[in-house]
Amino acid sequence: MIKYKGKILTLEQEDHINKIISSSSNYAIQAPPGSGKTFLLLALARKMSGYGLSISFNKILAVEASQKFCRSVTCKTGHALAYGSIGYKYKKKLRKLTGKHLADTENIGDWQLYKSPSNKGYLILTTIRKYCYSSDRLINKKHLPKLPIIDEDNIEIMQEDLIDYSTKIFDKMTDINNNLPITHDVYLKIWALTNPIIQKDYIFFDEYQDSNPVISQVIKSQDCQKIFVGDKFQQIYSWRGAINSLQNEDLQVLNITKSFRFGEAIADMVNKIIINYYPDKFKYIPFHGNKEVNSIISYVTKVPNCIICRTNKGVISETIKMLNSRQKVYLLGGTQALTYLINSIHQLKTYGSSKHSELFLFNNYVELKEYANSPMGGDLKTILKLIDSYSKEKLLAILSATTKNEAEANITITTTHKAKGLEWPTVRLADDFKYPIKNNLPSTEETNILYVAASRALHCLDLSDCKACNPGMLKEAAKLNKEKYLINEKV
Repeated sequence: MIKYKGKILTLEQEDHINKIISSSSNYAIQAPPGSGKTFLLLALARKMSGYGLSISFNKILAVEASQKFCRSVTCKTGHALAYGSIGYKYKKKLRKLTGKHLADTENIGDWQLYKSPSNKGYLILTTIRKYCYSSDRLINKKHLPKLPIIDEDNIEIMQEDLIDYSTKIFDKMTDINNNLPITHDVYLKIWALTNPIIQKDYIFFDEYQDSNPVISQVIKSQDCQKIFVGDKFQQIYSWRGAINSLQNEDLQVLNITKSFRFGEAIADMVNKIIINYYPDKFKYIPFHGNKEVNSIISYVTKVPNCIICRTNKGVISETIKMLNSRQKVYLLGGTQALTYLINSIHQLKTYGSSKHSELFLFNNYVELKEYANSPMGGDLKTILKLIDSYSKEKLLAILSATTKNEAEANITITTTHKAKGLEWPTVRLADDFKYPIKNNLPSTEETNILYVAASRALHCLDLSDCKACNPGMLKEAAKLNKEKYLINEKV
Protein backbone atom coordinates (compact mmCIF):
# COMPACT_ATOMS: atom_id res chain seq x y z
CA MET A 1 0.00 0.00 0.00
CA ILE A 2 1.48 3.34 -1.08
CA LYS A 3 0.74 6.53 0.83
CA TYR A 4 1.48 10.05 -0.35
CA LYS A 5 0.79 13.25 1.61
CA GLY A 6 -1.44 11.36 4.00
CA LYS A 7 -3.55 9.87 1.22
CA ILE A 8 -3.66 6.25 0.17
CA LEU A 9 -3.32 5.72 -3.57
CA THR A 10 -5.97 3.62 -5.25
CA LEU A 11 -5.02 0.08 -6.20
CA GLU A 12 -5.05 1.19 -9.85
CA GLN A 13 -2.67 4.10 -9.17
CA GLU A 14 -0.42 1.90 -7.08
CA ASP A 15 -0.31 -0.76 -9.78
CA HIS A 16 0.65 1.84 -12.40
CA ILE A 17 3.47 3.22 -10.23
CA ASN A 18 4.86 -0.25 -9.55
CA LYS A 19 4.87 -1.11 -13.26
CA ILE A 20 6.71 2.08 -14.16
CA ILE A 21 9.43 1.92 -11.49
CA SER A 22 10.05 -1.80 -12.04
CA SER A 23 11.05 -1.31 -15.69
CA SER A 24 12.82 1.13 -17.96
CA SER A 25 9.99 1.07 -20.52
CA ASN A 26 8.21 4.17 -21.79
CA TYR A 27 4.54 4.51 -20.84
CA ALA A 28 1.49 6.53 -21.83
CA ILE A 29 -0.98 7.20 -19.02
CA GLN A 30 -4.51 7.83 -20.33
CA ALA A 31 -6.07 10.01 -17.64
CA PRO A 32 -9.69 11.25 -17.86
CA PRO A 33 -10.78 14.58 -16.31
CA GLY A 34 -10.26 14.87 -12.57
CA SER A 35 -8.52 11.49 -12.31
CA GLY A 36 -5.66 12.70 -10.15
CA LYS A 37 -2.92 12.41 -12.76
CA THR A 38 -0.87 15.18 -11.09
CA PHE A 39 -1.19 13.42 -7.73
CA LEU A 40 -0.08 10.18 -9.42
CA LEU A 41 2.98 11.88 -10.95
CA LEU A 42 3.90 13.51 -7.64
CA ALA A 43 3.77 10.14 -5.91
CA LEU A 44 5.66 8.52 -8.79
CA ALA A 45 8.42 11.14 -8.60
CA ARG A 46 9.07 10.15 -4.98
CA LYS A 47 9.69 6.59 -6.08
CA MET A 48 11.83 7.32 -9.15
CA SER A 49 15.61 7.20 -8.99
CA GLY A 50 17.80 10.13 -10.04
CA TYR A 51 16.74 13.48 -11.44
CA GLY A 52 13.72 14.15 -13.59
CA LEU A 53 12.13 16.73 -15.86
CA SER A 54 8.45 17.57 -16.01
CA ILE A 55 7.34 19.14 -19.31
CA SER A 56 4.11 21.16 -19.16
CA PHE A 57 1.95 22.53 -21.96
CA ASN A 58 2.09 26.15 -20.81
CA LYS A 59 3.93 28.41 -18.36
CA ILE A 60 1.13 28.53 -15.79
CA LEU A 61 1.08 24.73 -15.52
CA ALA A 62 4.87 24.63 -15.32
CA VAL A 63 4.93 27.15 -12.45
CA GLU A 64 2.22 25.22 -10.59
CA ALA A 65 4.13 21.98 -11.11
CA SER A 66 7.38 23.48 -9.77
CA GLN A 67 5.57 24.34 -6.53
CA LYS A 68 4.38 20.76 -6.08
CA PHE A 69 7.13 18.44 -7.26
CA CYS A 70 10.06 17.36 -5.12
CA ARG A 71 13.42 19.06 -5.66
CA SER A 72 14.71 16.25 -7.85
CA VAL A 73 12.24 17.25 -10.60
CA THR A 74 12.76 20.33 -12.79
CA CYS A 75 9.55 21.78 -14.27
CA LYS A 76 9.63 23.58 -17.63
CA THR A 77 7.71 24.20 -20.85
CA GLY A 78 9.25 23.19 -24.15
CA HIS A 79 9.71 26.86 -25.06
CA ALA A 80 11.46 27.53 -21.73
CA LEU A 81 13.93 24.73 -22.42
CA ALA A 82 14.57 26.13 -25.89
CA TYR A 83 14.83 29.73 -24.67
CA GLY A 84 17.33 28.84 -21.94
CA SER A 85 19.49 26.97 -24.43
CA ILE A 86 19.33 29.16 -27.53
CA GLY A 87 16.17 31.31 -27.66
CA TYR A 88 17.57 34.08 -25.43
CA LYS A 89 19.96 34.98 -28.26
CA TYR A 90 16.92 36.00 -30.37
CA LYS A 91 15.25 38.13 -27.69
CA LYS A 92 15.47 41.37 -29.69
CA LYS A 93 13.89 39.71 -32.75
CA LEU A 94 10.74 38.51 -30.96
CA ARG A 95 7.88 40.57 -32.39
CA LYS A 96 4.91 40.26 -34.75
CA LEU A 97 5.50 39.84 -38.47
CA THR A 98 2.77 40.20 -41.11
CA GLY A 99 2.73 39.09 -44.72
CA LYS A 100 2.60 42.75 -45.79
CA HIS A 101 5.66 43.66 -43.74
CA LEU A 102 7.53 40.61 -45.03
CA ALA A 103 6.72 41.53 -48.64
CA ASP A 104 7.75 45.15 -48.07
CA THR A 105 11.09 44.39 -46.43
CA GLU A 106 12.30 41.10 -47.94
CA ASN A 107 12.78 39.58 -51.36
CA ILE A 108 9.94 37.09 -51.69
CA GLY A 109 10.13 36.72 -55.48
CA ASP A 110 7.36 37.14 -58.03
CA TRP A 111 3.89 37.41 -56.53
CA GLN A 112 1.54 37.65 -59.55
CA LEU A 113 0.25 34.08 -59.16
CA TYR A 114 -0.82 34.94 -55.58
CA LYS A 115 -2.79 38.12 -56.50
CA SER A 116 -0.77 40.38 -54.15
CA PRO A 117 2.65 40.54 -52.43
CA SER A 118 1.05 40.37 -48.98
CA ASN A 119 -0.88 37.22 -49.93
CA LYS A 120 2.39 35.53 -50.81
CA GLY A 121 3.92 36.88 -47.61
CA TYR A 122 1.16 35.31 -45.52
CA LEU A 123 1.57 31.98 -47.33
CA ILE A 124 5.31 32.00 -46.64
CA LEU A 125 4.76 32.77 -42.94
CA THR A 126 2.07 30.09 -42.66
CA THR A 127 4.40 27.57 -44.29
CA ILE A 128 7.15 28.47 -41.82
CA ARG A 129 4.72 28.20 -38.89
CA LYS A 130 3.60 24.72 -39.94
CA TYR A 131 7.22 23.72 -40.47
CA CYS A 132 8.10 24.96 -36.96
CA TYR A 133 5.33 22.80 -35.48
CA SER A 134 6.60 19.74 -37.32
CA SER A 135 9.46 17.37 -36.57
CA ASP A 136 10.78 17.66 -40.13
CA ARG A 137 14.28 18.93 -40.79
CA LEU A 138 13.45 20.60 -44.10
CA ILE A 139 10.48 22.60 -45.39
CA ASN A 140 8.44 20.53 -47.83
CA LYS A 141 5.04 20.32 -49.50
CA LYS A 142 3.18 19.07 -46.44
CA HIS A 143 3.89 22.39 -44.67
CA LEU A 144 2.20 24.40 -47.41
CA PRO A 145 -1.22 25.89 -46.64
CA LYS A 146 -4.13 25.63 -49.02
CA LEU A 147 -3.16 27.77 -51.98
CA PRO A 148 -5.45 30.68 -52.95
CA ILE A 149 -5.61 29.71 -56.62
CA ILE A 150 -6.22 26.16 -57.80
CA ASP A 151 -4.57 26.29 -61.18
CA GLU A 152 -3.47 22.94 -62.54
CA ASP A 153 -0.98 24.64 -64.87
CA ASN A 154 0.75 26.56 -62.08
CA ILE A 155 0.16 24.58 -58.91
CA GLU A 156 3.54 22.80 -58.91
CA ILE A 157 5.34 26.03 -59.79
CA MET A 158 3.66 27.76 -56.84
CA GLN A 159 4.46 24.91 -54.46
CA GLU A 160 8.14 24.83 -55.34
CA ASP A 161 8.28 28.64 -55.26
CA LEU A 162 6.78 28.79 -51.75
CA ILE A 163 9.08 26.06 -50.46
CA ASP A 164 12.09 27.90 -51.91
CA TYR A 165 11.24 31.32 -50.46
CA SER A 166 9.99 29.93 -47.15
CA THR A 167 13.36 28.21 -46.75
CA LYS A 168 15.21 31.43 -47.58
CA ILE A 169 13.12 33.49 -45.14
CA PHE A 170 13.50 30.90 -42.37
CA ASP A 171 17.28 30.91 -42.90
CA LYS A 172 17.23 34.69 -42.41
CA MET A 173 15.16 34.27 -39.27
CA THR A 174 17.81 31.96 -37.81
CA ASP A 175 20.46 34.67 -38.31
CA ILE A 176 20.84 36.47 -34.98
CA ASN A 177 22.30 39.53 -36.73
CA ASN A 178 19.38 39.84 -39.15
CA ASN A 179 16.55 42.15 -38.01
CA LEU A 180 13.78 40.00 -39.51
CA PRO A 181 11.31 39.33 -36.64
CA ILE A 182 10.60 35.82 -35.38
CA THR A 183 8.03 34.14 -33.14
CA HIS A 184 8.67 31.90 -30.14
CA ASP A 185 7.93 28.90 -32.35
CA VAL A 186 10.92 29.75 -34.55
CA TYR A 187 13.55 29.56 -31.80
CA LEU A 188 11.91 26.37 -30.53
CA LYS A 189 12.41 24.89 -33.99
CA ILE A 190 15.99 26.16 -34.19
CA TRP A 191 16.70 24.46 -30.85
CA ALA A 192 15.05 21.21 -31.95
CA LEU A 193 17.18 21.15 -35.10
CA THR A 194 20.33 21.04 -32.94
CA ASN A 195 19.26 17.59 -31.63
CA PRO A 196 19.47 18.75 -28.00
CA ILE A 197 20.41 16.33 -25.25
CA ILE A 198 18.49 16.67 -21.98
CA GLN A 199 20.55 15.29 -19.13
CA LYS A 200 17.83 13.69 -17.01
CA ASP A 201 17.15 10.19 -15.71
CA TYR A 202 13.44 10.37 -16.60
CA ILE A 203 10.95 12.76 -18.17
CA PHE A 204 7.28 13.34 -17.38
CA PHE A 205 5.40 14.90 -20.31
CA ASP A 206 2.09 16.32 -19.03
CA GLU A 207 -0.88 17.17 -21.28
CA TYR A 208 0.93 15.28 -24.02
CA GLN A 209 -2.17 15.18 -26.22
CA ASP A 210 -1.69 18.90 -26.84
CA SER A 211 1.97 18.74 -27.85
CA ASN A 212 3.08 19.32 -31.41
CA PRO A 213 5.58 17.10 -33.24
CA VAL A 214 8.58 19.39 -32.80
CA ILE A 215 8.74 19.09 -28.99
CA SER A 216 7.44 15.51 -29.05
CA GLN A 217 10.35 14.44 -31.24
CA VAL A 218 12.87 16.13 -28.95
CA ILE A 219 11.51 14.31 -25.90
CA LYS A 220 11.13 10.96 -27.67
CA SER A 221 14.78 11.06 -28.76
CA GLN A 222 16.12 11.40 -25.20
CA ASP A 223 17.99 8.43 -23.77
CA CYS A 224 16.00 8.01 -20.57
CA GLN A 225 12.65 6.66 -19.36
CA LYS A 226 9.70 8.72 -20.55
CA ILE A 227 6.18 8.89 -19.10
CA PHE A 228 3.62 10.60 -21.34
CA VAL A 229 0.49 11.69 -19.49
CA GLY A 230 -2.75 13.14 -20.78
CA ASP A 231 -6.23 12.56 -22.10
CA LYS A 232 -6.50 12.01 -25.85
CA PHE A 233 -10.11 13.18 -25.73
CA GLN A 234 -9.03 16.59 -24.44
CA GLN A 235 -7.03 17.39 -27.57
CA ILE A 236 -8.48 20.75 -28.68
CA TYR A 237 -5.45 22.57 -30.04
CA SER A 238 -4.94 21.19 -33.56
CA TRP A 239 -4.92 24.78 -34.84
CA ARG A 240 -1.66 25.19 -32.91
CA GLY A 241 -0.18 22.14 -34.55
CA ALA A 242 -1.05 19.63 -31.84
CA ILE A 243 -1.43 16.10 -33.23
CA ASN A 244 -2.95 14.19 -30.30
CA SER A 245 0.28 12.33 -29.70
CA LEU A 246 -1.30 9.88 -27.24
CA GLN A 247 -3.08 8.29 -30.19
CA ASN A 248 0.05 8.02 -32.29
CA GLU A 249 2.60 6.44 -30.01
CA ASP A 250 3.76 2.86 -29.81
CA LEU A 251 3.74 2.91 -26.02
CA GLN A 252 2.52 0.71 -23.22
CA VAL A 253 -0.75 2.33 -22.17
CA LEU A 254 -1.91 2.54 -18.57
CA ASN A 255 -5.54 3.60 -18.17
CA ILE A 256 -6.89 5.47 -15.16
CA THR A 257 -10.57 4.61 -14.86
CA LYS A 258 -11.81 6.79 -12.00
CA SER A 259 -12.51 10.51 -11.78
CA PHE A 260 -12.44 12.13 -8.35
CA ARG A 261 -13.96 15.37 -9.65
CA PHE A 262 -17.62 14.43 -10.05
CA GLY A 263 -20.11 11.64 -9.42
CA GLU A 264 -21.42 8.90 -11.70
CA ALA A 265 -24.12 11.02 -13.39
CA ILE A 266 -21.64 13.46 -14.92
CA ALA A 267 -19.10 10.71 -15.65
CA ASP A 268 -21.84 8.82 -17.49
CA MET A 269 -22.69 11.85 -19.65
CA VAL A 270 -19.04 12.56 -20.47
CA ASN A 271 -18.60 8.89 -21.48
CA LYS A 272 -21.72 9.09 -23.66
CA ILE A 273 -20.27 12.01 -25.60
CA ILE A 274 -17.31 9.89 -26.72
CA ILE A 275 -19.26 6.65 -27.15
CA ASN A 276 -21.91 8.27 -29.35
CA TYR A 277 -19.97 10.93 -31.26
CA TYR A 278 -16.78 8.99 -31.93
CA PRO A 279 -16.70 6.51 -34.84
CA ASP A 280 -18.58 3.22 -34.39
CA LYS A 281 -16.34 0.36 -33.14
CA PHE A 282 -13.90 2.89 -31.67
CA LYS A 283 -12.11 1.24 -28.75
CA TYR A 284 -13.01 3.22 -25.65
CA ILE A 285 -12.52 2.36 -21.98
CA PRO A 286 -15.18 4.24 -19.97
CA PHE A 287 -14.23 5.76 -16.62
CA HIS A 288 -16.25 5.91 -13.41
CA GLY A 289 -17.22 8.84 -11.23
CA ASN A 290 -16.58 9.39 -7.55
CA LYS A 291 -19.25 7.65 -5.47
CA GLU A 292 -18.61 10.10 -2.64
CA VAL A 293 -19.58 13.10 -4.78
CA ASN A 294 -23.23 13.92 -5.52
CA SER A 295 -23.66 14.93 -9.16
CA ILE A 296 -26.71 15.44 -11.37
CA ILE A 297 -27.54 16.22 -14.99
CA SER A 298 -30.12 19.00 -15.25
CA TYR A 299 -32.30 20.08 -18.16
CA VAL A 300 -33.91 22.88 -16.14
CA THR A 301 -32.26 26.30 -16.57
CA LYS A 302 -30.91 27.71 -13.34
CA VAL A 303 -28.28 30.32 -12.52
CA PRO A 304 -24.98 28.37 -12.70
CA ASN A 305 -21.55 29.18 -11.32
CA CYS A 306 -20.15 29.08 -14.84
CA ILE A 307 -21.42 29.15 -18.42
CA ILE A 308 -19.09 27.53 -20.94
CA CYS A 309 -19.36 28.48 -24.60
CA ARG A 310 -17.74 27.10 -27.71
CA THR A 311 -17.04 30.52 -29.24
CA ASN A 312 -16.24 34.10 -28.19
CA LYS A 313 -19.46 35.13 -29.90
CA GLY A 314 -21.27 32.78 -27.55
CA VAL A 315 -19.50 34.39 -24.60
CA ILE A 316 -20.74 37.85 -25.59
CA SER A 317 -24.27 36.54 -26.22
CA GLU A 318 -24.45 34.81 -22.82
CA THR A 319 -22.96 37.87 -21.11
CA ILE A 320 -25.73 40.06 -22.53
CA LYS A 321 -28.39 37.61 -21.30
CA MET A 322 -26.95 37.43 -17.80
CA LEU A 323 -26.43 41.19 -17.49
CA ASN A 324 -30.03 41.74 -18.62
CA SER A 325 -31.17 39.41 -15.85
CA ARG A 326 -29.17 41.52 -13.37
CA GLN A 327 -26.46 38.93 -12.71
CA LYS A 328 -22.90 39.90 -11.79
CA VAL A 329 -20.74 38.47 -14.56
CA TYR A 330 -17.01 37.77 -14.70
CA LEU A 331 -15.35 36.94 -18.00
CA LEU A 332 -12.59 34.44 -17.37
CA GLY A 333 -9.23 36.08 -17.97
CA GLY A 334 -10.64 39.59 -17.54
CA THR A 335 -11.60 42.19 -20.14
CA GLN A 336 -8.61 44.56 -20.14
CA ALA A 337 -6.77 42.96 -23.05
CA LEU A 338 -9.92 42.66 -25.19
CA THR A 339 -10.97 46.24 -24.42
CA TYR A 340 -7.54 47.56 -25.41
CA LEU A 341 -7.60 45.53 -28.64
CA ILE A 342 -11.09 46.77 -29.62
CA ASN A 343 -10.09 50.40 -28.97
CA SER A 344 -6.86 49.92 -30.92
CA ILE A 345 -8.72 48.44 -33.91
CA HIS A 346 -11.02 51.49 -33.88
CA GLN A 347 -7.96 53.76 -33.71
CA LEU A 348 -6.40 51.98 -36.70
CA LYS A 349 -9.65 52.23 -38.66
CA THR A 350 -10.07 55.93 -37.86
CA TYR A 351 -6.51 57.27 -37.94
CA GLY A 352 -4.61 54.68 -39.96
CA SER A 353 -2.24 53.67 -37.16
CA SER A 354 -2.11 52.00 -33.76
CA LYS A 355 0.57 51.34 -31.13
CA HIS A 356 -0.97 48.00 -30.15
CA SER A 357 1.64 45.22 -30.40
CA GLU A 358 -0.61 43.20 -32.71
CA LEU A 359 -1.54 46.14 -34.93
CA PHE A 360 1.36 48.58 -35.20
CA LEU A 361 2.65 47.11 -38.48
CA PHE A 362 -0.66 47.70 -40.27
CA ASN A 363 -0.90 50.93 -42.27
CA ASN A 364 -4.69 50.88 -42.48
CA TYR A 365 -7.84 48.90 -41.69
CA VAL A 366 -7.88 47.25 -45.12
CA GLU A 367 -4.52 45.62 -44.39
CA LEU A 368 -5.84 44.41 -41.03
CA LYS A 369 -8.89 42.78 -42.66
CA GLU A 370 -6.66 41.16 -45.26
CA TYR A 371 -4.48 39.72 -42.49
CA ALA A 372 -7.52 38.60 -40.47
CA ASN A 373 -8.81 36.62 -43.45
CA SER A 374 -5.44 34.95 -43.98
CA PRO A 375 -4.53 31.57 -42.40
CA MET A 376 -2.52 33.38 -39.69
CA GLY A 377 -5.16 35.90 -38.67
CA GLY A 378 -7.82 33.72 -37.08
CA ASP A 379 -7.56 35.37 -33.66
CA LEU A 380 -8.17 38.85 -35.06
CA LYS A 381 -10.87 37.66 -37.47
CA THR A 382 -13.07 36.67 -34.52
CA ILE A 383 -12.74 40.12 -32.95
CA LEU A 384 -13.55 41.89 -36.22
CA LYS A 385 -16.69 39.76 -36.58
CA LEU A 386 -17.77 40.66 -33.05
CA ILE A 387 -17.29 44.36 -33.76
CA ASP A 388 -19.32 44.03 -36.96
CA SER A 389 -22.09 42.16 -35.12
CA TYR A 390 -22.38 44.35 -32.03
CA SER A 391 -20.54 47.61 -32.85
CA LYS A 392 -17.54 48.88 -30.94
CA GLU A 393 -19.64 50.96 -28.52
CA LYS A 394 -21.95 48.10 -27.52
CA LEU A 395 -19.08 45.65 -27.13
CA LEU A 396 -17.22 48.02 -24.81
CA ALA A 397 -20.39 48.70 -22.84
CA ILE A 398 -20.90 44.96 -22.36
CA LEU A 399 -17.31 44.44 -21.25
CA SER A 400 -17.35 47.39 -18.85
CA ALA A 401 -20.54 46.08 -17.23
CA THR A 402 -18.78 42.90 -16.08
CA THR A 403 -16.91 42.62 -12.78
CA LYS A 404 -13.12 42.77 -12.62
CA ASN A 405 -12.83 40.13 -9.93
CA GLU A 406 -14.28 36.61 -10.06
CA ALA A 407 -14.97 36.71 -6.30
CA GLU A 408 -17.37 39.64 -6.82
CA ALA A 409 -19.40 37.81 -9.49
CA ASN A 410 -21.97 35.07 -9.18
CA ILE A 411 -21.42 33.81 -12.75
CA THR A 412 -18.23 33.18 -14.70
CA ILE A 413 -18.55 33.00 -18.49
CA THR A 414 -15.83 31.54 -20.66
CA THR A 415 -14.91 29.44 -23.69
CA THR A 416 -13.97 25.77 -23.46
CA HIS A 417 -10.36 26.53 -24.35
CA LYS A 418 -10.00 28.92 -21.40
CA ALA A 419 -11.94 26.61 -19.07
CA LYS A 420 -9.66 23.64 -19.67
CA GLY A 421 -8.06 22.52 -16.42
CA LEU A 422 -10.63 24.37 -14.28
CA GLU A 423 -13.83 23.31 -12.49
CA TRP A 424 -16.99 24.81 -10.95
CA PRO A 425 -19.78 23.35 -8.77
CA THR A 426 -22.50 24.09 -11.36
CA VAL A 427 -21.81 24.48 -15.07
CA ARG A 428 -24.21 25.25 -17.89
CA LEU A 429 -23.19 24.55 -21.48
CA ALA A 430 -24.22 27.19 -24.02
CA ASP A 431 -26.14 26.50 -27.22
CA ASP A 432 -23.23 26.90 -29.67
CA PHE A 433 -21.63 23.43 -29.51
CA LYS A 434 -21.57 21.40 -32.72
CA TYR A 435 -24.02 18.54 -33.29
CA PRO A 436 -25.11 16.40 -36.29
CA ILE A 437 -26.74 18.44 -39.06
CA LYS A 438 -28.11 16.92 -42.27
CA ASN A 439 -26.30 13.63 -41.67
CA ASN A 440 -22.99 15.42 -41.11
CA LEU A 441 -21.18 14.63 -37.87
CA PRO A 442 -19.00 17.15 -35.99
CA SER A 443 -15.25 16.68 -36.30
CA THR A 444 -13.39 14.71 -33.67
CA GLU A 445 -11.94 17.92 -32.25
CA GLU A 446 -15.42 19.48 -31.95
CA THR A 447 -16.47 16.39 -29.98
CA ASN A 448 -13.41 16.82 -27.78
CA ILE A 449 -14.39 20.45 -27.14
CA LEU A 450 -17.81 19.28 -25.95
CA TYR A 451 -16.19 16.56 -23.80
CA VAL A 452 -13.87 19.07 -22.12
CA ALA A 453 -16.70 21.52 -21.45
CA ALA A 454 -18.99 18.85 -19.96
CA SER A 455 -16.26 17.63 -17.62
CA ARG A 456 -15.76 20.99 -15.86
CA ALA A 457 -18.77 20.52 -13.54
CA LEU A 458 -18.46 19.11 -10.02
CA HIS A 459 -22.07 18.69 -8.86
CA CYS A 460 -24.48 19.88 -11.56
CA LEU A 461 -24.14 19.86 -15.34
CA ASP A 462 -26.91 21.99 -16.83
CA LEU A 463 -27.66 20.88 -20.40
CA SER A 464 -30.90 22.82 -20.84
CA ASP A 465 -29.39 24.90 -23.69
CA CYS A 466 -26.99 22.35 -25.13
CA LYS A 467 -28.60 20.58 -28.07
CA ALA A 468 -25.44 18.55 -28.68
CA CYS A 469 -25.99 16.64 -25.41
CA ASN A 470 -29.71 16.12 -25.90
CA PRO A 471 -30.45 12.35 -25.53
CA GLY A 472 -32.04 12.28 -28.97
CA MET A 473 -29.04 14.01 -30.53
CA LEU A 474 -26.64 11.55 -28.88
CA LYS A 475 -28.64 8.69 -30.40
CA GLU A 476 -28.62 10.42 -33.78
CA ALA A 477 -24.82 10.72 -33.66
CA ALA A 478 -24.48 7.03 -32.78
CA LYS A 479 -26.85 6.09 -35.61
CA LEU A 480 -24.89 8.12 -38.17
CA ASN A 481 -21.61 6.64 -36.97
CA LYS A 482 -22.98 3.12 -37.32
CA GLU A 483 -24.27 3.81 -40.82
CA LYS A 484 -20.90 5.29 -41.78
CA TYR A 485 -19.10 2.23 -40.41
CA LEU A 486 -21.33 -0.17 -42.36
CA ILE A 487 -20.76 1.77 -45.60
CA ASN A 488 -17.00 1.67 -45.06
CA GLU A 489 -17.16 -2.08 -44.36
CA LYS A 490 -18.93 -2.69 -47.69
CA VAL A 491 -16.34 -0.59 -49.52
